[in-house]
Amino acid sequence: MMIDSHAHYTHKLYEGDFTYLDWVDGEFCIREGNRKSLLEEMHRRGIVFSVEAGTALEKAEGMLELVSTCSPYLRATVGIHPKHCAHLNPSHLEQLQALAQRRDIIAIGETGLDYSVAPEELDKASQKQWFVSQIQLAHQLNLPLILHIRDAYEDALIILRQYRSCLHGGVAHCFGGNAATAMELVDLGFALGIGARVLQEAPLQDAVCKVPLTAILLETDAPYIRPNVQHLPCSGKQRKKVRNSSLVLPAVLEKIASLRGEPLSLVEGTIYQNTLRLFAR
Repeated sequence: MMIDSHAHYTHKLYEGDFTYLDWVDGEFCIREGNRKSLLEEMHRRGIVFSVEAGTALEKAEGMLELVSTCSPYLRATVGIHPKHCAHLNPSHLEQLQALAQRRDIIAIGETGLDYSVAPEELDKASQKQWFVSQIQLAHQLNLPLILHIRDAYEDALIILRQYRSCLHGGVAHCFGGNAATAMELVDLGFALGIGARVLQEAPLQDAVCKVPLTAILLETDAPYIRPNVQHLPCSGKQRKKVRNSSLVLPAVLEKIASLRGEPLSLVEGTIYQNTLRLFAR
């Protein structure tokens, strides 16, 4: 059994009919379907649920309503992505606090720092302020954090160390750092969200080999962060329209087991329990 610890199935890209990525008999392939049929197929294939990560206040109510209609396939978090912090004010924190107190919320996030944005969009002070606010909110509610850190590990770690006493675990979503950064996050109580990037990226593969198996979660960030599918027999235009899906998780799981030299059943079972333990509520 598996859990996708980070995806976005309420995204508009999953409205109507679409093509999505699957993993069958050791190969990637393209399927067609809709949100309902995809979620049902995921569940049939052993993906117990997917964590729907919150990113923006203006989308939160709609996202939570859709998640409730997709039970038991989706479970929700609320948070403000660092790219959405620049124009917020204190009233938005009150809105976030109200949403976070719902009984069906299992984590705070995505939250963190993202320095990959264009210079005119990059407000480091605002990102840091909202990162701290969400750490404190998670502490108040005894919830884990879903971290979004991109090109900003140094600053993010400074903040996490400073607020270490406020941390209740969490996951570094779409982890892309090296082994040293991975071990520091693990020391702070975080797991690493590992997706399709581990199929190609050597530094990430090294990190996956060096952290404890108990610090690894599976994720897709669907519809984003697809595996390399350049070999698929379709045009480039068609390929760009293919959504990622949690059905590729077995490929990620097999890669992790191969890299670590551990039995697939052990890796699958441990990661499943890691995820249940983190999001237990």
